[in-house]
Amino acid sequence: MKNSAIDKSIGQKMRDRYNGPFVVISRNRGGAYILAELDGSVFDRPTAAFRIIPYFAREKIELPPLDDFLDVSTQRLRELELATTTDPDDDA
Repeated sequence: MKNSAIDKSIGQKMRDRYNGPFVVISRNRGGAYILAELDGSVFDRPTAAFRIIPYFAREKIELPPLDDFLDVSTQRLRELELATTTDPDDDA
């Protein structure tokens, strides 16, 4: 995921431009993605599609079923999917 906070600041040349890798859980109605870290913690807000960079692992990463993997309830996951927010962090 692109770290867009550095694009707006001066003198951040040596900062990480990307964060990740993350697992795409689903997409909401607004077109933003719901992401989770590899330990199962889900982001509390959706991420805009322009910030997502595909990552192709050299080896296949086996993940358990979503119900066992994620740290949020299925009800909260459905709320995130039904949201129409594209990216709450985007100031443009």
